[in-house]
Amino acid sequence: MKFLVTFKYSSFYEDESENKVAEDTLEYEAKDLDELWTILGDEDYNDDIVMNYDAKSHCTNTERDEIKIVDEKNNIVYEDK
Repeated sequence: MKFLVTFKYSSFYEDESENKVAEDTLEYEAKDLDELWTILGDEDYNDDIVMNYDAKSHCTNTERDEIKIVDEKNNIVYEDK
């Protein structure tokens, strides 16, 4: 089964004005939603999308949160509200 997962990526810098936020949607294949959650939990994601290479302060953390998952029938099976 195919799923489209929309993520919210965030970076956190010592100087909060240098923080960045971005969204991206990726396609995954899994037998069901439980397997997809396992895949997402084990995945090492690329945080380049929110790195601020012009920042003067140190990046303390990046994170990725799932905000929406749509199945191959275009049904929303998860949405963070």
